[in-house]
Amino acid sequence: MGKRKQYTQALFINSGTIITDWEKFQTLVDNYPHSGLIAHLVWHPNERLCIDDQCWFMNIQTFEPNDFLATHVSQPLPLRSEKNLHDDYTPLWVKPSADQTIEYPVTNFGQGLVARQLLNNCSVVNWNNAARDLKFFLYHNTLDLTRFHDYKDIAENQLWVFNNEPITVVKKTSLVSPASGLSWMLNIVDTSTEQIQLIDISRIQIKFAKELWTTWNGDNYGEFVWNFIDVNSLRHYELDNPKLTPLEKLKLKGRTKFIEYVDTTFNNAVNNEFKYQWQLAKQTKTVKFCNDNLIDWVINNDVNMYDHIWCSNILDYKWTLLHTTVEQYRKFQEKIK
Repeated sequence: MGKRKQYTQALFINSGTIITDWEKFQTLVDNYPHSGLIAHLVWHPNERLCIDDQCWFMNIQTFEPNDFLATHVSQPLPLRSEKNLHDDYTPLWVKPSADQTIEYPVTNFGQGLVARQLLNNCSVVNWNNAARDLKFFLYHNTLDLTRFHDYKDIAENQLWVFNNEPITVVKKTSLVSPASGLSWMLNIVDTSTEQIQLIDISRIQIKFAKELWTTWNGDNYGEFVWNFIDVNSLRHYELDNPKLTPLEKLKLKGRTKFIEYVDTTFNNAVNNEFKYQWQLAKQTKTVKFCNDNLIDWVINNDVNMYDHIWCSNILDYKWTLLHTTVEQYRKFQEKIK
């Protein structure tokens, strides 16, 4: 299928493989010295060369579907590096010999792929230690969240100035929502909505929303955001515009440009009556704040009193995937139905 869609490369990851930093891993793969196949090479003494299927990368245009399904292979005799990454069965690379051919029945994963690579007169390289530092495999072990300390710290102290998905005003009386961006703000000023319960894993996001609700008059959003970032010495905040160039991002480090950009984006998202609607809502409506995981909160609370629960994209959020079991997902889905 990948070849039919004109893809040229593919990264295969088996269940249980965790990539701790995708951007660094992608950069590493982009610059990795290889001839079309990178894999966890396994070659125990007195056994056949094979691949551990937890993670491998390949130029898919040089392989065929039957290479995955092969039951018997004929290939050049593989030659291996003298050194191993660890122990005595993880060669740095294997390459085809020039004058010897072997045949054998396939007994382990990847032997068909290796055979194809050697027949193409190409080497196979192992994942080096730099790659292994960016990923690990759960050998039936419990996920160790300490590996994700830096990511968790960012996620739990992140400020989302705007939303990274379309905003919908749901026109319901009572809502549950994350505190990110403008979505809850546009819903609370709508005449249909009377109360919102905000739930967010980011303590900074909850603090920001609470200060907006209790101290902001609905005008000069850019200045309010700038002052909040400055007072709280925030390093992690998102304006959610992937089209910004590096130069534009650099300019937004300055107060004037930042405020102008945020105000322009904000004003394009709200109507001309927002300030009046915001001030009226503060006098007549209720917003509650909770620094918690939305999935846990829904499971542990009576949600029948709410007309709508907006999940944003948290079900696909890396933090949620790290902290939520399949059973918790099931209970959550049952309750929001």
